[in-house]
Amino acid sequence: MALWQEIKIEPQDRRLLIAFGGSGLAIMAIGGLFALLMLLVRTPAFSMFSSNLYYQAITGHSLMMFIFWLGFIQTAFLIAAGTVLIQRRLASYKLAWTGWALMVLAALMALIGVLRGASVSYHALLPLSTQFPSTWQIYLSFLLLALGMSFVVVVFITTIIGAVERRGSLTSWAAFLQRIPIATFAAMAGLFIAIPGLIAAFKVFSPALILTLQGKPIDSLVSNLYRMNWHIVFHIYHYIPALALVGVAYILVEATTDAKSVYAKQVAKALFLLYPFFVPPTFIYHLLVDPNLTYTVKFVGSSLSLLVGVPTVLHMFIILGMLEARMRRAGYGFFSWFRHLPWGNPVFGSMIMGMVTLFVGGLLAYVLIQEQLAPTLHNTFVVPAYIHPMAAGGANIMYMGALYYGVPVLLGRRLWGLRMARIQPYLMGAALVIMSAFGAGAGLAGVPRRYASLGPEAPASWSTWMNLSLGVGGILAIIAGVSFILIMGMTIIAGKKVASVEEAIKGIGAPALPTKVAYGRTIVALIPSSVFIVGILVLTLIAFGHLWGLPIRFQVR
Repeated sequence: MALWQEIKIEPQDRRLLIAFGGSGLAIMAIGGLFALLMLLVRTPAFSMFSSNLYYQAITGHSLMMFIFWLGFIQTAFLIAAGTVLIQRRLASYKLAWTGWALMVLAALMALIGVLRGASVSYHALLPLSTQFPSTWQIYLSFLLLALGMSFVVVVFITTIIGAVERRGSLTSWAAFLQRIPIATFAAMAGLFIAIPGLIAAFKVFSPALILTLQGKPIDSLVSNLYRMNWHIVFHIYHYIPALALVGVAYILVEATTDAKSVYAKQVAKALFLLYPFFVPPTFIYHLLVDPNLTYTVKFVGSSLSLLVGVPTVLHMFIILGMLEARMRRAGYGFFSWFRHLPWGNPVFGSMIMGMVTLFVGGLLAYVLIQEQLAPTLHNTFVVPAYIHPMAAGGANIMYMGALYYGVPVLLGRRLWGLRMARIQPYLMGAALVIMSAFGAGAGLAGVPRRYASLGPEAPASWSTWMNLSLGVGGILAIIAGVSFILIMGMTIIAGKKVASVEEAIKGIGAPALPTKVAYGRTIVALIPSSVFIVGILVLTLIAFGHLWGLPIRFQVR
């Protein structure tokens, strides 16, 4: 049975998902506007506006895109995982709507704080609160967001518990966990990360809000404690997108190719349990430049961090294996199946480009989390060069694919601008790869991470690297982002109304592929993971060799 034939959405679920998705798209548009302002200031070829605007724009961009857009869209996926995918009604729609309202209020509060001048980035470090009086609104927005998400998490948990026939029976739970889709299991596994993160958020931002409102001088000990706890919170939430995008990828690969795993679903589900095991203890790699930590702690943290990507790499192997096995069953050859994939389907294109950009970002991430390289590269442009293909690429492009499929299904409208949509994921993916490649070169050359301008004493090569990274890659990413928002907006407003899900997903669903032969091997799927491992080793050697041979200038007057 095709995936679309299994989709039945209750009206209440439909309205709730539209509210979360629509709010997320609005926030994405605002975050994109801030990104454009950043590029116009920092790209040497443009150098428009003042440095003050740059720091305000980077705060707005990081908050809207990394915190609130991801928060809204991932909460929408949580709701879908507990309703649409397992055909259940939410335990409490009132509580879910209250959560949505609090999250909207949080986003508005953060936006107002930024517009009032809180240029504190998404770190919002305590000492900056004395310089920017509206910082309290940022702390309050974080607390409201955590509270709103907590309500939805409670609703999801109670919905899942209610879906088990005999809740006191381990046999019933085992049968339920075996029966549910992989994406729903991924959402459940994510709770082991999300709930500690929510608790930590209240612990971090409640005192910060109180101290800021009191207007007292910030003690250095309190400031250091905030900084460490902040890294715990955001390290945890840094990896929720990784877990969520994999869950979404399992849906998209089936929706676009009708592929089924040649491995037992229990294998994929078990891999999701590795995220709660590996992620929380490895926050130390964010603090490898902290002089307060001993070498032993840094070494252990760096070593453990090397295991963080293991479950994602294994999931990508399974998903690529699903594609390979499905296409080989259709009768295509050892490598020829690759060109017969539905490349013109924007949902499929988003999934593939999400995996490609995640691959690129992952390579750079493994260079950055090593104990000897992190202190040198941490405050260079290598950091944005890795985070953008990971978050704006791996997560966001994958989520865009989900919205390409989900919005027509939710609204009963045909996707508007299908030709543009077919190009958009490849444009976004190429833009982020360009931005990442030249941005990494800029970082290795010593370009600092958060300077509004390079300054007159900067080496000439810095301008070249940044013009290529931001001027080319960044602007192309903006164009791709605007295209996506336009497609989504016009689909909502002017998409052709249809009577069935089958008609709504015309052009974005799975092609009718025959099954000619039995095939259960995934040999080609091993290649990307093997290349990834080799790539890590090569980039590490290049980074060490380059940094030993080329002094880096960090200070620009």
